[in-house]
Amino acid sequence: MRVMLKQTVQNVARSFGYQVSKISESVPKPELLDYPCIDLLDLVMQDYMQQNPDIFFVQIGAHDGLSADPAGRLIRRHPWRGILVEPHPESFKQLLENYQGTDRLVFDQLAIGAEDGTATFYSVRDDIPNLPFWLPQSACLDRQHVWNSLYYWKYVKQLDIPADFDSLITEIPVPSLTMQSLLEKHQVTKLDLLVLATPGFDFEILKMFPFDQYKPPIICFEYLCLKEREACLRFLSGLGYSVGRFASRAVACLDSPTIKWTIGEY
Repeated sequence: MRVMLKQTVQNVARSFGYQVSKISESVPKPELLDYPCIDLLDLVMQDYMQQNPDIFFVQIGAHDGLSADPAGRLIRRHPWRGILVEPHPESFKQLLENYQGTDRLVFDQLAIGAEDGTATFYSVRDDIPNLPFWLPQSACLDRQHVWNSLYYWKYVKQLDIPADFDSLITEIPVPSLTMQSLLEKHQVTKLDLLVLATPGFDFEILKMFPFDQYKPPIICFEYLCLKEREACLRFLSGLGYSVGRFASRAVACLDSPTIKWTIGEY
């Protein structure tokens, strides 16, 4: 049982980009480092806008438009036009409030899935105390991912939350569209930037994306939450993208300077 618990903890931690290892009591534990990270998306967009100043973007998983948002600051700084998609009702309400007065943006409350219709969206209940501020952002179409998030914060990060994770997860029926239907609904003809922030689901959206009709020059996605990271990188490489990482995210670009790098190389 102890071995199984240890393996479960390691698997969950690994899904969030961490590795769990035993630290001797005689060795001081490392402190968490809070240091500035170069915003790769900002650098890439600054370069791209020199030749393409009129940016149109689509952001899937916009949440509230502020919290841990890789694109929010850029959207406010530049006169970009775009579509922001967020399925969670409360997050969508906050998203509208945080972008209030901006008439160059379109907002759509729905989930992106494999077919049009209705999907079940899983989220952590908002009446649970002691949750980290960004845990509600783990909400997604994959119940297991939300469960793993709770497990990670309780048993890896030692957060004081109830152990009955199933009772903490709520199910929300939301409208669902495919990427194809979303782009057709809003009559998108030009797409410069695709931003994905759907925990653990970004690769699935990329695999469903109609690259034969739309091929955004720049894609920003959540890297550390992916279950199949290497497969995702190979998929994008096969489409002609090169990829760079920053913090927990990655940026894929067409026609950018590259250096050959082997996965797992240090």
